[in-house]
Amino acid sequence: MTWEPTDIMMGLYIAVAVMLIVVLYHVIFIVVDLRKISRRIENLSKEVETVLLKPLNMTDKALEWMVDFFQQKAEKHQKK
Repeated sequence: MTWEPTDIMMGLYIAVAVMLIVVLYHVIFIVVDLRKISRRIENLSKEVETVLLKPLNMTDKALEWMVDFFQQKAEKHQKK
């Protein structure tokens, strides 16, 4: 049996097609894993945001309370 150039090219095309299918198969798993990782990072960033914003909200409310308190004191002082 002799190998003609068309037979060799056909074999190479088949090999490339099989390798392309394998690569696409792996790409599907990589994309799914990246989606899972991005969801985990999003959840982690939300948790960090809540941890950081709680004290900031508390200090903001405390400052608002202090400003209101001092304004009321100043109004009472001006009335006298």
